[in-house]
Amino acid sequence: MADQQNVDDDEVDYAGYSGLKEFMSETTLHGVHYIFRGAKLLRFVWLLGVLGALSGFLFFFIAAVNNYMERPSNTKVDTVSRSQLPLPAVTICNSNIAQLSALSNSTQYPHHELNFAFVCHLFNDIKSSYCPLSRNELIQIVRTDSRSARDVLQDIGQAKSSLILDPLVAAINSAAPSLVPYQNSSSFTSIVTSTGVCHTFNYDGSQPNASRAGIDTGVKFVVNVDQTEYAGVTLLSAGVEVYLHPPGETIVRGRNAIYVGPGQRANIALEPERRELLNTPFREPGCAEEHTNRNKSVPYSQPQCLVECLERVIAQTCSCLAVSVPDGVTITTADGQVVSQHCNATQFLECSFPRQISSFINSTICDAGCLLPCKPDENQYNYGYSLTADVFPNVVAAEILFPAVLQTGTYDNSRVRAPNNLTYLRENFAQINVFYDNLAFESVIEQQAVTLSSLFGSVGGNLGLFLGASMLTLLEFAQYLTRLALALVRRYQNGKARSQDVQLDSSTEKASEGQESAASSGV
Repeated sequence: MADQQNVDDDEVDYAGYSGLKEFMSETTLHGVHYIFRGAKLLRFVWLLGVLGALSGFLFFFIAAVNNYMERPSNTKVDTVSRSQLPLPAVTICNSNIAQLSALSNSTQYPHHELNFAFVCHLFNDIKSSYCPLSRNELIQIVRTDSRSARDVLQDIGQAKSSLILDPLVAAINSAAPSLVPYQNSSSFTSIVTSTGVCHTFNYDGSQPNASRAGIDTGVKFVVNVDQTEYAGVTLLSAGVEVYLHPPGETIVRGRNAIYVGPGQRANIALEPERRELLNTPFREPGCAEEHTNRNKSVPYSQPQCLVECLERVIAQTCSCLAVSVPDGVTITTADGQVVSQHCNATQFLECSFPRQISSFINSTICDAGCLLPCKPDENQYNYGYSLTADVFPNVVAAEILFPAVLQTGTYDNSRVRAPNNLTYLRENFAQINVFYDNLAFESVIEQQAVTLSSLFGSVGGNLGLFLGASMLTLLEFAQYLTRLALALVRRYQNGKARSQDVQLDSSTEKASEGQESAASSGV
């Protein structure tokens, strides 16, 4: 019974000042035990020193935690070499949306009058001398056209067999053989955009990878600008637009275009880049971790997402498919309507095309839901480039090329503005070379600047620097707090037990006094 009482007394003492003093004298926390021994002045100095060190630790601790919560990131940029790199898709669009013959040739184009009204309506700000009809008259004519706008644009646009003249390509490959021959029209796939027909090389990514670097090892095109087909009212310049993009991706004309004029050889050296991004909270807005594009066989990309978002907006607003939607594809709107028909000419001119122009100017319609991919596919790149140019063709080459042009049947002396062979070639043809200067790409990787482990390292370093503490010191504090809590609980329990004992003794005394009083009364 005496031993139990001594244990209780020790625990009660540990819960008081003497227990704290004992802990501070034994802990490995530096400097603390000096506060409880020695002269008062020296103890006071040590108290100030410990409090100063604690303040320094808390300052750097809070700074480290705040830095971690701000989610900073670093960007690692590296050049990665490869033995092979995939070729991009190369889309070429003639700046001339409508062929002159498609607007005036009744033999080759039975719908030339409807085509003429369509183009006049599309470019309603062109000179009235070219389009003498009023806007209302144009609307009435266009409404009689039963064709889809997609068919109209294909009818008035330049065919791929006209853009890439196969006999001319064969003559060039025969006269000037190289490591890689010039591409013929069979390598291209025709696509339709809201502003005309374009033609894409390597549309499905089936072309072999590039295994060599240099201008003679890339892909080469000779394109026919064909200024004899320019109406001369829809634009003031001549040439083609070139777009470099991943295979399967739909272009938006006017964005990231390379403009090549006739009489030029454009040398486009590819500078591929691959980005791996951090998601929220490290960047705002975040990035896309899931594939949300329509065609799951094609890697996700932000441009394709924007195009498909706009196609859904047009399907919802105009109740028809945009001209860029491939044949056989349907779109289900937000209210469950399945749209399977392309917009006719009237719907395109009065609803779809204005909606696309509005989205081009105000891109916020779809930006919120179309983010950059967090981690693109292994062979998915953004294609930057460097561009150089010189004159095409030279005087000697013109003598070789012109007979080949005559064989194509495209040369009409009555329509040619410059009958001189060299002048004609320089006014109507351009050469495009797309190649890798180096078989390497730039890798850009966003990384978390402050990880959880680095946060713990910073906190632990400052804890040791200012207080000489470690994880084991924290265990000492945990042990002390546990013993303190147990001691306080037992002190409370002991105090409660003593109170009950006092009450019991008081009740016993009162009962005893009552019995004595009763006995006295009985006597």
